[in-house]
Amino acid sequence: MLLSVKNISFCYTPEKMVLNNISFDLDAGDVMTVLGPNGVGKSTLFDCLCRIRMPMSGEIHMDGQPIEQYAPRQLANIVTLVTQKVSSVFDFTVREYVVMGCAPRISPFGNPSKKDYADAEKVMEDIGISHFAHRIFTQLSGGEQQQVTIAKAMAQRPKIILFDEPTSFLDVGNQQKVLRLIKQMADSGFTIIMTTHNPDHAIQLGGTCALMHPDGDMIVGSPESSLKEDILAEIYQTPLRMLEVKELGRYACLAPKLS
Repeated sequence: MLLSVKNISFCYTPEKMVLNNISFDLDAGDVMTVLGPNGVGKSTLFDCLCRIRMPMSGEIHMDGQPIEQYAPRQLANIVTLVTQKVSSVFDFTVREYVVMGCAPRISPFGNPSKKDYADAEKVMEDIGISHFAHRIFTQLSGGEQQQVTIAKAMAQRPKIILFDEPTSFLDVGNQQKVLRLIKQMADSGFTIIMTTHNPDHAIQLGGTCALMHPDGDMIVGSPESSLKEDILAEIYQTPLRMLEVKELGRYACLAPKLS
């Protein structure tokens, strides 16, 4: 099993348990979509998986080894995090920005090699962004920046990629582009964990769905078994309906008409 999380718990104060005995297993090519309201602990879970924070109890194994046994550069070759909003204060080209993903394989005082640039260009070609390789990253739209950030993560060549609400600032069209990219990455062997506020994303991606509850518990299963109307209503404190949309060939999560 590539990633094994066993009974991890974490709290910031004794009165507030953020993660409460959470367990799940993922292998190469698996996708897990994590849902839950704001402040429920989704980012804290990612912090633990990146070793930014250590759980108070429980164990995390990556590639058969306890996470605490990896040196930082070793861990960067196993797992990487793609954050919600990426900014750059320097006018890097897209090509330069993507090749930064190779940093864990470059010596502290070294420069990217020809192979590193070739790897970056191959990733850009694979996801269809080669046509703006020489554009300035800061001048791209939000959707384009997110695609470039995904390319940078792929260039790092990790086994596990964590996406922290990657569609939050995107329009519907760009959301679908990003979801397709994430599905393609899983199909090519990356293990993906993605947080989102939209239950429909879990339905579209398939795989495993995890619902985080305000008390720190997490329900893990397939989207079909996890996305129950009573559970969604309890977690989000609003009535939501799971309805079959035959024209789309899938179920959709919909809110009732506003009154």
